[in-house]
Amino acid sequence: MSWVIGIEGLRGAFPDGCAVTLGVFDGVHCGHAALVEATVRWARAQGVPAVALTFEPHPAAVLAPDQRPPMLCPLAHRVQKLLHLGVDVVIVQPFTQAFSQLSATAFIEQVLVRGLRARAVIVGDDFRFGHRRSGSVQTLRESGAFEVIALPRVRDADGAPISSTRVRELITAGQLEQAHALLGEPYTWAGVVVRGDGRGRGLGYPTANLAPIEPLLTPPEGVYACWAQLGAEAYPAAVSVGAPPMFAHARGRIEAYLIGLPDHDLYGQMLTLRFLKRLRPQQKFESVDTLRRQMAEDVKLAQQIASSQQNPLLEVPPASQGEPSYGSLQLCREPASQGESDNGSPHLWGEPEGGGRR
Repeated sequence: MSWVIGIEGLRGAFPDGCAVTLGVFDGVHCGHAALVEATVRWARAQGVPAVALTFEPHPAAVLAPDQRPPMLCPLAHRVQKLLHLGVDVVIVQPFTQAFSQLSATAFIEQVLVRGLRARAVIVGDDFRFGHRRSGSVQTLRESGAFEVIALPRVRDADGAPISSTRVRELITAGQLEQAHALLGEPYTWAGVVVRGDGRGRGLGYPTANLAPIEPLLTPPEGVYACWAQLGAEAYPAAVSVGAPPMFAHARGRIEAYLIGLPDHDLYGQMLTLRFLKRLRPQQKFESVDTLRRQMAEDVKLAQQIASSQQNPLLEVPPASQGEPSYGSLQLCREPASQGESDNGSPHLWGEPEGGGRR
């Protein structure tokens, strides 16, 4: 299993063709999973590679920056989830102004036919693509270049459509358990450790202050139980989101206390958090001693919650930027140990429509 950046070096990579699904796949929720699983089934039956083509940044960041949605997971985690669903190759296509100008016909010819030699394209039944969203499932079928499989929207047990927009709404409302059910896992966030005010250390709980590595969705203010990944290690963590009202002029940010991590300099290192449960809101205490006692309770509860759930280590290899291909040429291998519609297809190119389900 592999991933590469851009389709430019892929001509001839799939001499026998491939099955491809495409989209932003923000969060890789259960609707996306249905598309990927259908792609893998078709590919395995025909003996060709299964390919997921995703776009970075989100098309809205180029076409309508003021409407760009906060992302539901870092790019590396998006790639990892797609690989774990069974695709053979993930292609991360840079979404640029020039790329956004491709007409639907040009996209079919340049990307799907010449670039990927697609034999099957699997999308949602309301899929739109191309400049000004001029292409549809019908456009794909009329090309006659490949088989087109259009899946109906995926719904949850209550009959509500699953979309990245809905997952964002649930997380923003603090409904983590419902969001986790649609994502198929706890919400994942990542940041780089930066300098903070040092208050946690003074209270006996040195925290890692984090700045997001991408424009990621931030959960509501509060204290959370998390798993935190630092390099190849994972630790239970008590995480504070937002400005603690106990201290004047405190900055609103994400701070993580990694339980069991020896105290040492983490500045500049990346930390990935998986939000398991909200323990309590931010609140003001009558004294610093009261706050310290509450922090001890938070840490104890966070450790219990994290220990009851799977320890998730994320492993994503570096991407190849040379001239990758499937089989004969070098691809980035995953270690052996390891715009969207309601069902996950993107509405690519053109302005997002009324609250666009991305």
